[in-house]
Amino acid sequence: MKILSRYLASLCFAALLSSNAAWAQAWPSRPIQMIVPQGAGGSTDALGRLVGKALGERLGQTVVIDNRAGAGGVLGVTAAVKAPADGYTILLGSNTTMAANAFLYANFPLDPLKDFVPLALAADAPFLFAVPANSPFKSIRDLIAAAKAAPGKLNYGAGTSSALLCMEFFKVAAGVDLTRVPYKSSAQALTDLIGGQLDVTCEPVSSSQPNVQAGRLRALAQTGPKRSPLVPEMETIAELGVKSMAYTAWVAFYAPAGVPKEISSRLSNELLTILRDPAMAEKVRAIGFAPQPGDPEALAATHRAEMASVAAAVKAAGIKTE
Repeated sequence: MKILSRYLASLCFAALLSSNAAWAQAWPSRPIQMIVPQGAGGSTDALGRLVGKALGERLGQTVVIDNRAGAGGVLGVTAAVKAPADGYTILLGSNTTMAANAFLYANFPLDPLKDFVPLALAADAPFLFAVPANSPFKSIRDLIAAAKAAPGKLNYGAGTSSALLCMEFFKVAAGVDLTRVPYKSSAQALTDLIGGQLDVTCEPVSSSQPNVQAGRLRALAQTGPKRSPLVPEMETIAELGVKSMAYTAWVAFYAPAGVPKEISSRLSNELLTILRDPAMAEKVRAIGFAPQPGDPEALAATHRAEMASVAAAVKAAGIKTE
């Protein structure tokens, strides 16, 4: 009887494997949803649309961009994690939505490392410390000196968790006190910075640099560990004396945990083929990101390191969850 039971169990298991393999081979048979946890029109959205169009052409199915803005990206990530793990939903995540938010929102509803499968690292970019074009601060040293002379008098705007963390990292590294003014989006913070209602922001180069080039803002420093090819003329914060700070924004593709391995591997391979194409790399640079394609293992390592770094920074800065 035990032998028969084992035989029947093995038949069922084999049938299940065969069924899963056949299902994976039939994939994709309908459009794929790419959730972007930001509103339409920004640089992350532009990246998603570039890659989504190319992915659709390679898979023979339309990739539909689904912008789910709100709560700093929490709404979009939550929608992605609740989607069926069938390969028809992918997420364009970032160090904000997949790491920072887990430590800045008291009721963050998921575990980013456990609830998603890493597919491909796409790109990154440094942040820029920027001030209004008519600001009296001509350098990061000017800003630090003024902040130390009048603790808490200067303010900064932050419309995302990453922008908040960037400034809090800076406060700890430079030993200064700046007052935070919260915003619902980076666009709103930059608008008020341009208008002179704010003293400084720390935003990704993709959103800050166009305003610098247009003469509306002045850039003081970039936050990467080394000079970015996106703004090679701009000195890093470390070069200017704040040695213990380096911060970049990265974006990457994920699928809900539980997606069949055959499908996640296919998605990873297709995404990496797209991201490693020189023509795509030029398009990615044009919207303010430095191409940084990486396989699932590289993305997983980057994600784990980011989670550890943010956890330590939030504790050191005494940042309270919202």
